[in-house]
Amino acid sequence: MKRLWKTAAVFTAALCALPLAACNQDTSWTYRTADGKYEVTSGMYVGMSLNAYNEGFSQEGVDTAQSLYGQQIGSVDGLTWVEQRVDNLAKKYLAVESKFDEYGLSFSEDEQAYVDSYVDYIWSYMGASYEDEGCGEESYRKLVTNSFKESQLFYDIYGVDGERAVSEEELRGLFDEQYAHINIFDVDAADEEGEPLTGHPLEIVEEKVDELIGQLDDGADFETVKADYEAEVEAAEAAGEEEDADAAAEAASEEAADETAEEETDTSAYINAETSSYPEELVTTLMEASDGAYGSYDDGEGTIYVWIRLENDDEGFEAYRDTILQNEKWEEFTQYEQDWVNGMTFTENDASIRKHSPKNLE
Repeated sequence: MKRLWKTAAVFTAALCALPLAACNQDTSWTYRTADGKYEVTSGMYVGMSLNAYNEGFSQEGVDTAQSLYGQQIGSVDGLTWVEQRVDNLAKKYLAVESKFDEYGLSFSEDEQAYVDSYVDYIWSYMGASYEDEGCGEESYRKLVTNSFKESQLFYDIYGVDGERAVSEEELRGLFDEQYAHINIFDVDAADEEGEPLTGHPLEIVEEKVDELIGQLDDGADFETVKADYEAEVEAAEAAGEEEDADAAAEAASEEAADETAEEETDTSAYINAETSSYPEELVTTLMEASDGAYGSYDDGEGTIYVWIRLENDDEGFEAYRDTILQNEKWEEFTQYEQDWVNGMTFTENDASIRKHSPKNLE
C-alpha cells in the first residue's frame, strides 16, 4: 500500500511539472523580479494586454476595421506583436518599481492625491472595459501609478542635479529656438456665410486694420489696442443695428480703456512651430520676428491677424522647461529603461501567462 501511495505521489508530481497541467499552481501573478520583491499580478497583466492591444491598432499599416490578430505589424503577426509588447511592458514595470525605490523617490501628499484623483476620474469612464476583461481597479491603479513613477524617475535623472542633467544654458537655447512669446487677435474679414470678403467690404476691414497698426505706430500698448478693439466688436454685436453700433462701440472702448488702466492684463501666449494652429506662414513670421516687432497677416480665408512678438521671459521658460526636457530626452530615457530591463533577471509564471494570454481579447 505504501508503495502505491508513493507511486501515485510521484505520478501526480510529474503531472504538475508538465507545462499544460499546472496542478494547483498559483496564477495570481505573471512576472516577478528575481528577489520576489516586485510583481505583475494577473490583473495587471490583463491591463497591460489591453493597453498593448489598443496600441497595436495605432501602428503603421494596421486596418482598425479588421481583427488585429489577423494582420501583420512589422515583421510579425498581430498576436505575436501584442505578446512581445506585453512582455516588455511587464518587465519595464518591474524595472521602474525597482529603480524608483533604489533612487529613494516618493510622492508627496499632494502628488499622491493627484495620482489618486486622476485614477478615480479615468476609472469612472474606462473602468468597465478593463474590469470586464479581468483588470480590476486596484490593478489599474498600480499601472497608472507606475507611469507617474516613471515620469518622476525621468525628471530626477535629467532634471537639475540629476545624473544626466541637461544644463540650463542648453534648455534656454532650445526654448528660444522652439517657442515664441506673442500677443495676437483676429479681425473678422468674412461675410455672414463665412466666405472671405472681397471688394469694398474687404477694403473697410483693411482700413480698420491699418488704423489698429497706426495706433501701435503711435506707441499705444498692444493690450490696450486689443482690448479696445474686442470691446468694439462685442458692443457692435450687442447693438444689433448698424446705426447704434458706433455709439455703443465708443462707450465700450472707453470702458475697456479704463479697465486696462486700472488693472494690468496679460493675454500674451507662447507658440511652438510644431503644435501651433495658426497658419504656417504666420507662424514662420512670428518665430522669425525680432522682439517688439508687430504687424498684420491676412490668411485669405476670412481672418486678418494683428500680432506682436514679445521677449521670451523667465516665466515662460519655467512654464515650458519640463516639456522641452521631455521632448529632448525622453527617447534617450526609454533606452536607459531598456538597459535596466536587460540588466535584470525576472521570473515568469508560464501557467499564468498562458491563462491570461492576450489572445483572449479577441
